Amino acid sequence: MRVLLFLFLLLTWIFIFPDRWTLSAQPPPIDSLLHALQLHPQRDTVRVKLLNQLGRAYFTKDAVMAALYAQEAWHLGDSLQYTEGLIWATRNLALVENTKGNLDKQMDLTMNALQLAERSGQLRATGILYNDIGNIFIEQEHPEQALPYLKRSLLIKQRLHEQAESAKTLNNIGSTYMQLRKLDSALLYLRESEKLKLALHDERGLGFTYENMGLIYELQGQYAASLHYLEESLRYYTASDNLPGTGKAHLNLGKVNTLLKRYAAAATHLQKAAGINASQQNAKNEMIYYLYLARLDSSRQDYTAALQHYNQYMELKDQFFAVEKARIINNTREKYESEKKQRENQLLKKEQQTNLSTIRQQRVLVAVCSLLLLILFVITLLLYRLYRRQQELSQQLNSRNEEVSLQNRIILEQNTTLENLNQVKDKIFSVISHDLRSPLSILEGMLFLLRDRKIPAEQFRQYTDELWRDMKNTAYMMDNLLNWASSQMKGIRVKADDFEITEVFNREFELLQSLSRQKEVQLSHQLLRPVLVYADPEMIRVVLRNLINNAIKFTPAGKGIHISGQVSGAFLEICIRDEGIGIPEKDQHKVFSNIYYSTSGTQNEKGCGLGLPLSKDFVERNQGRIWFRSQPGQGTSFYFTVPLAEEEALTDTQIRGYANVQMD
Repeated sequence: MRVLLFLFLLLTWIFIFPDRWTLSAQPPPIDSLLHALQLHPQRDTVRVKLLNQLGRAYFTKDAVMAALYAQEAWHLGDSLQYTEGLIWATRNLALVENTKGNLDKQMDLTMNALQLAERSGQLRATGILYNDIGNIFIEQEHPEQALPYLKRSLLIKQRLHEQAESAKTLNNIGSTYMQLRKLDSALLYLRESEKLKLALHDERGLGFTYENMGLIYELQGQYAASLHYLEESLRYYTASDNLPGTGKAHLNLGKVNTLLKRYAAAATHLQKAAGINASQQNAKNEMIYYLYLARLDSSRQDYTAALQHYNQYMELKDQFFAVEKARIINNTREKYESEKKQRENQLLKKEQQTNLSTIRQQRVLVAVCSLLLLILFVITLLLYRLYRRQQELSQQLNSRNEEVSLQNRIILEQNTTLENLNQVKDKIFSVISHDLRSPLSILEGMLFLLRDRKIPAEQFRQYTDELWRDMKNTAYMMDNLLNWASSQMKGIRVKADDFEITEVFNREFELLQSLSRQKEVQLSHQLLRPVLVYADPEMIRVVLRNLINNAIKFTPAGKGIHISGQVSGAFLEICIRDEGIGIPEKDQHKVFSNIYYSTSGTQNEKGCGLGLPLSKDFVERNQGRIWFRSQPGQGTSFYFTVPLAEEEALTDTQIRGYANVQMD
């Protein structure tokens, strides 16, 4: 009887005061909500409200569970055509996207919920959603766009006497003024928010307000006051079991303790933030963690660790940039496709209306003409003329349909071309934003430390060989990228001619000697007397350079690389054999494919995955073929053939007059 009485009272409260739990300083316990949901299996509006309350309660504790309850609430609300339930379910889904850092997707979902709220005249929901939109603009660092939405939200909440919600919006307006660097105005709104939240015993909300106040005092250089309020924010976040807020509080405390030279406390807070980041998988917070850790190491004069953590920060920043770029591209593409479909639907509707109108007119004409046929012969002649006119219109319509079909085919061909060019563009941007930026970021970090005299010049010289090798690999990578882009965009042509391949090989061999000597790899070759081949010398040079450079990249110090060649029929066959790490069997099919397979070398040399596919393309363009044999742990041998010139004598299949050269 007690259980039934509890369930009755709980459901009565939800039904009479929908969504009032969000007004109170402390939300109802999750256990109570779960118990009520178990006792109410009926698929009705009451269940939708319980699901939405559970989704909101799980938001700061378990984003996965919050998403599951929000999705169930949305589907059930949609099937019941329950607008109020759809609004709060959509808002909960938007909040889940915020925990993942997907601000664009959060904005789309929040706008959808706002449209439903405004159409259905739900003023309270409209005020809350205006506040959410302002929050998104704050996180996107667009405070000037956030302020109008937040002030509209505050007016609505004050009109409805919603003290708890007003406290939230006052806090957010303070955050906006903080981003605008109007710190006095920010503190004014935050003090008002603090008063309301203290009166309501809103532990969860006080965590946000004290965090903002701590950040403002940090901007003003009052680090002791900042430390006090940030510690208060950590206390309230922990008390309200707000895991994302706790992670941010530890990051902020790590930064302020570093500024106060309390290095042990700073390290402790940053370590705790790292543990929370691992569970939350928030890429932005993880990036900030390595930046603050690098500053802490630099303050402790541990410049090696500072450089390492700064490089990790730059790498995460590049990854975050790439993810954000991909997300923007996908969102833009989705919006474009949606708008395109809407335009097509509108055109189809207009065409259908026109056709229906034409059909109605024709039916009327046929009926009138049928009646008049009984009266006048003249009307029959007029009908005949109308019929002929209709035939002409039909022919014109068919002709226009053919023209439209032809235009559609042309558009499809143009779309295919644009998609191919987009793939080339995306690959170029990917290589430039990741593979080419990483060596420059490392060089930037080293020069930063050298410029500020945080690293001795003698220690900097120890890194020059490694920096030189990275920049050399980057230069080769750029050459491959440009050649590949020209090839993909049909901007490269084969200029075949008779030439001595040994001269081309010797020039490339001399250029790569310094690279192999840097890595302590033994590079040797056994080639024939000068041999004339018929091919594009520049393409063959790129193939030789890519294959030899690739062998150096995957051969550890102390091992060797051997190049040999022999005449086989009407072709010259060249082999580059290394004693490197080999290619795993599961990845061998990717080597010459368009997957752009790339791994780091034995000394973490970077690559863009274009060298081998480009070499295959160039060899096949010159009527040759390329293949390889590899055993993991024992080495790899790459082979390719080049057609011989007509003047070349093919009396002996084995190349004679060779020379041995070994570089240690």
